[in-house]
Amino acid sequence: MKNLIAIVCKLFSASRAALFVILMSMATGSSFSQDRMELGGFLGTSYYLGDLNPGTQFKNIHPAFGGIGRYVFTDRVALRASLLLGDISGSYPLNNYTYPNVTSYSFQRTMIDLALMVEYNFMSYDHQFISNTKFTPYITLGIASTTYKRFDRDLSNQSEKPVFVLSLPFGAGIKYKLTNWVRLGAEWTFRKTFVDDLDVTGNVLTFDGADPYRLNMPVSSHNNDWYSFAGVSVTFNLIKRKTSCNDGFRR
Repeated sequence: MKNLIAIVCKLFSASRAALFVILMSMATGSSFSQDRMELGGFLGTSYYLGDLNPGTQFKNIHPAFGGIGRYVFTDRVALRASLLLGDISGSYPLNNYTYPNVTSYSFQRTMIDLALMVEYNFMSYDHQFISNTKFTPYITLGIASTTYKRFDRDLSNQSEKPVFVLSLPFGAGIKYKLTNWVRLGAEWTFRKTFVDDLDVTGNVLTFDGADPYRLNMPVSSHNNDWYSFAGVSVTFNLIKRKTSCNDGFRR
């Protein structure tokens, strides 16, 4: 747990510095662009999809939380960075004849998710000159780095060590401008990883989630594991736009 906390602190510091550099470079690029930065928090749930749970949404949910930073390019497009922390878990009943003295298999692990995503608003939102654009649904897509403790398959060393893998995040949500300084949001996003060992632990070393009963008929529908976040966010506007040329157009 101490190692995970240290990793979270390092990732948070690195992401905060990278986000600051990106936003400052964007802000200095054009003196009349939509120069706005939002920072806030996320609170919700996380859960797993894979061999042990091929299709049931919101099964074995766990609390999830993190931070969100957003830079608004236009009333339709925004760049969002996030650092989220949540657990995933799953279980499977086993055949006592196939796995003697073992009646079930289960796992639980903590996921650290650092993502950079583009949001596209379906409606005009946070317009540079029109102040009453307060609500929009949106879709989001990007790239993420997932950190978790991977089980060492070496039977002589039954341990776990932190690893970093790439994942593909995407999803949808809604945003609402409560005031000029406070924004509320709700979203549901998925992370497609390119690994198949999120559900592997040392409880049953020979267990294969794709073929749990050793029938030599593995299921290929989930050859990579997924996990999901769903929740709400509150962000605060920290930088106003530069709109010195909008006289007569605001309404």
